[in-house]
Amino acid sequence: MRSRRSRLLVCAVLVAVGLLALGPRMRVAYLTTLLLLELPTPETDGPIARRLPDPQIERVTFEGAGRAMIADVYRPASGSRRSHRPGIVLNHGVAAGGMNDLRLTNFADALARAGYVALVPEFINLKEFRVRPSDVDEMVGSYEYLERLPDVNPDRVGFFGFSYAGGLAVLAANDPCISERVRFCFLLGSYYDLRNIVTYATTGYYLEGGEWVYMKPRHTGKWAVLRNSLRLVGDGTDRRLLARIANSKLEDDTCDVSASADSLGEEGALLYELMMNGDPDAAAGIIDRLSPGILGYFDELSMPGNMENVTARLIIVHGRDDNLMPYTESILLAENAPPKAIAELRILESIQHVDLEFGWEGGPAGWAATLAEIGRVYSLMYALLAEGLL
Repeated sequence: MRSRRSRLLVCAVLVAVGLLALGPRMRVAYLTTLLLLELPTPETDGPIARRLPDPQIERVTFEGAGRAMIADVYRPASGSRRSHRPGIVLNHGVAAGGMNDLRLTNFADALARAGYVALVPEFINLKEFRVRPSDVDEMVGSYEYLERLPDVNPDRVGFFGFSYAGGLAVLAANDPCISERVRFCFLLGSYYDLRNIVTYATTGYYLEGGEWVYMKPRHTGKWAVLRNSLRLVGDGTDRRLLARIANSKLEDDTCDVSASADSLGEEGALLYELMMNGDPDAAAGIIDRLSPGILGYFDELSMPGNMENVTARLIIVHGRDDNLMPYTESILLAENAPPKAIAELRILESIQHVDLEFGWEGGPAGWAATLAEIGRVYSLMYALLAEGLL
């Protein structure tokens, strides 16, 4: 009898230890489910808002890249507050809403309910549809501010970057000031090489397995590239004419800009030639003839040669049908990750650039494919939460 009781006691202890070990993972699994239900409707509150306490939101200012930056800090509710929570810097992409984009604020809200301290900075350039090297310095400053907060565990802080901000987050994680401390970078719809982005935006072609593949790009892509290059055009007249062309085309891609184009000088005409080129084999030759300033800009904001210090876990996610940045950019990013970085790549069918939408068409086969896709998205959200909570 005593021997049987002893065996039962041992079994009970083992079960208890197992449950204790599984407890945190079960909670992360539950939080992941709530977060997953939030994703298809990112501009409205979902189940997580009804089941977990409202976060505390605080507007803060701090210095980044030599300027005063503003940000919102989303913290878990005071009722469940504890010190040393994980932190995440949420970098909005090129978006007019900036830090107030509803998709971003609701995501920050959900992460704070789940247990993260989320910092949502305002990146002025990205809000104004500009991408600058100084944006990287601002992201470094944002990271340093977040990790210094007394309720944040500095060993569990990472970046989440949307679109262009994903590439900028990797460049920030490469900065020697923080490279050894960044725990993770979650990158959605990001890029590897701006020369590839320019080629795709202007021609609609990207390289896949050594062959050119065509997918119609968004018409705004190439004109946004042109507008970002304007400050590097030396001739003032060309700068004004190119600005007029870019703004007109962004407003209406069918408008006639021939009068402005015919008045361009040599430098401006070469940029316009790149914008109008439709031959992917000719793109590299035109790009190589651009001014040193523009080429330097492309190289400074591209990953080749600029990510050797990265030690963070890279969770790289891309939609296969992304018509702004081809999904092959994320493949290149994963393949060329430095040795100290652990790169995990997921190519999804349900994402168009940074927006998630599950489709239920196609009968049983389509439903099965969608369920499998939901499983893949679930695993990604679990990985994000586990980085901070386990």
